[in-house]
Amino acid sequence: MNGNLARKLDELEAYQVMGTVVHAEPGLFIVRTGRGDMRARRATSCLVEPRIDDFVLVAGAPSGAAWVLAVLEREEGAGASLACDGDLEIKVPEGRVRVASKEGIDLVSQKDVSVLADGVRVHAATGSVVMDSLSYLGGLVRSEIGKLRHEGGIVERVVERVSERVKRSFRKVEEVDQVKAERIDYSAKQVMSLRAENAIVTAEELVKMDGEQIHLG
Repeated sequence: MNGNLARKLDELEAYQVMGTVVHAEPGLFIVRTGRGDMRARRATSCLVEPRIDDFVLVAGAPSGAAWVLAVLEREEGAGASLACDGDLEIKVPEGRVRVASKEGIDLVSQKDVSVLADGVRVHAATGSVVMDSLSYLGGLVRSEIGKLRHEGGIVERVVERVSERVKRSFRKVEEVDQVKAERIDYSAKQVMSLRAENAIVTAEELVKMDGEQIHLG
């Protein structure tokens, strides 16, 4: 009897039976049924991974091959695991996909996680991001922040232009504060104060002081 004919006979004489999983290992389950213990594989359509003590539906064939079609019943609150061999893709040609959970949602991958979308929105009471390395490429960043605190070892910026508009600005440098520029222009509407233990002003060509009153000493 050739293989195709044997398979056709199996298809014609296939049966279904219910039973309890008594042993589970990768790719194989032993199900205790009214016909005796059956060695069964998980059917491709059975995405819920069977566990020991699960009450399942099994499809069997005269050749002895059997498949777990579905998990019918499990201990309440035991949860479930969706599993498949190879890639898993969920397609929704029309409409939206929503994942909701009361306790939390985890995305875990040993490799990259990619998000491709026209827009991404995140709303949360608190947030935390921990990365060894971060690269950002974009045209515009707009933020509205009540308080921003940064703690780090080194901050390096290479930009064409930096423009800031603040109401009050305070900066404390413990060691060295150095600025190198082609031109430096400081302008104060009322008072400008420069205080130091020693002050040195050096110019190669001209030092100019202009004011209605100049007090030295």
